[in-house]
Amino acid sequence: MALPKKLKNFAMFGDGESWVGEIPSVTLPKITKKTEEYRAGGMHGPVEIDLGHEKLELGIKAGGLKTQLIAMLGSQTVGANIFRFAGAYQDEATGQVTAAEVVIRGRLREWNPNEAKAGEDNDHEFTIAASYYKLTVNAQELLEIDVPGMVFRVGGTDHYDTIRAAIGMAFGVN
Repeated sequence: MALPKKLKNFAMFGDGESWVGEIPSVTLPKITKKTEEYRAGGMHGPVEIDLGHEKLELGIKAGGLKTQLIAMLGSQTVGANIFRFAGAYQDEATGQVTAAEVVIRGRLREWNPNEAKAGEDNDHEFTIAASYYKLTVNAQELLEIDVPGMVFRVGGTDHYDTIRAAIGMAFGVN
């Protein structure tokens, strides 16, 4: 019998600093391929043409005032800050734990301090516009997206290497 692997706990880090105990939830980037419908004469129906992917965003909910995140509003480059999510997923059938790590580079785009009420919890929400995303599970790289470097690597295969070469971007990347 198979059961799902469930997130049992996680740690969040920003620019190398541990935020353990300060971040109650994280919304990891949604990976969405950007496609366009195409149909021409002689085709029975439309197909979806791959045009890259949609923008990547990381959502972080802080358990209160988090000045290090607020200070990131001053970041001037697309990959100014580094965020790391380390999650422990446990298989409910076997008890085996799987390590999942997401590394993101980006810059803070939005800070929402939400409603403040005396004597009540006040979470602050942050949105990071990501320019780099890498997912590693049990030390195996599953997905790497480097937007400025034009890298889209899935399972170790770089799907844009020939495109980079064709347009003169055949230099070494990450």
